[in-house]
Amino acid sequence: ALSSWARYLKNKYGPRKEGKDGASSTTAGGSSAGGGSAASSAAARRLSLGLPLSRHNSASIDSSDDDQKNPVGSPTSPTAATAAAAAAAGFAAGATSPRSQYLQKRRQLFQIGSRGSEPGAFTWPRGIAVGPDNTIVIADSSNHRVQVFDSNGIFAKEFGSYGNGEGEFDCLAGVAVNRIGQFIIADRYNHRIQVLDPSGRFLRAFGSQGTADGRFNYPWGITTDALGFIYVCDKENHRVQVFQSDGTFVGKFGTCGRGPGQLEHPHYIAVSSTNRVIVSDSNNHRIQIFDVNGRVITSFGSEGSDEGQFKFPRGVAVDEQGYIFVGDSGNNRIQIFHPDGAFLRAFGCWGAGPAEFKGLEGVAVMSDGKILVCDRENHRVQVF
Repeated sequence: ALSSWARYLKNKYGPRKEGKDGASSTTAGGSSAGGGSAASSAAARRLSLGLPLSRHNSASIDSSDDDQKNPVGSPTSPTAATAAAAAAAGFAAGATSPRSQYLQKRRQLFQIGSRGSEPGAFTWPRGIAVGPDNTIVIADSSNHRVQVFDSNGIFAKEFGSYGNGEGEFDCLAGVAVNRIGQFIIADRYNHRIQVLDPSGRFLRAFGSQGTADGRFNYPWGITTDALGFIYVCDKENHRVQVFQSDGTFVGKFGTCGRGPGQLEHPHYIAVSSTNRVIVSDSNNHRIQIFDVNGRVITSFGSEGSDEGQFKFPRGVAVDEQGYIFVGDSGNNRIQIFHPDGAFLRAFGCWGAGPAEFKGLEGVAVMSDGKILVCDRENHRVQVF
């Protein structure tokens, strides 16, 4: 039997292709799903994410909310080896060189906000997204609202207030914007996802607290893909859940642990144009990349402060070329990686000045390569 997700894709794109390894099973019936080749159809690459979920007592696991400081930070220029690799690297056939600004010293172009509750100010900003019209959308977590700015950082509008009613939030975390401009919000302490129209009016909500399919324990990062599927980091359940745009549950992957494909407090998530699902596996101090079947493609990182290492990574973003941006929260820096996970460069250190951070949170990248960073404890967003 096919899950609703696989059934939808089969009808839209044609018959699915079966594989031999059986590494991924559908939620509804446990049919095996093959990995497919590069020439596989979108349907073959988008089978169910319904991997089994083991139940764990999350109370025994330390929260990743307490970040450590790294006052030294990262080098401000790439090594010769890194620069040489950047000129030659390419993860897939036809891959292009990184944007030139990725190799240059990053300087703050402007910042948005300071601590406060008035329009344009923040208290613990967390999630960030770029809309189809290049607007900047920010989850102003402890002000329980979403704020929207134009591409130059000029305040445009806000919506939301504290509560558990329609269009109300309790310490929201992740935010995403789909192709038609709808806002999709991880309403963290209400353990639900809310969808609002481009004007900020409530459309629907789904989820409640729990461990069953479609329920959450502190949902955090959220994103959508080109087909409109919604991916949610279900942080305290140590898994990723996937939904149709109307909130119908279609799949999940991840169990609590340190092995390949296991997660411990996943925080943020991004999906590339080639359907690679990138997850910040925060308490495991690594980034894991999955296919849309929930199978691990690769992972990179370990605990530490060297190039390519992390301490509680948070925000992740991916550009049109597949380059990956990570908010290395405990090291107070941004790291940039090739699509295959090879280190490219890093910038930032602890502090309150330009290009300094105190606990990074969400990260986004604009179509022109500008990097947006929620600088949580400085109550601002920095743009590079």
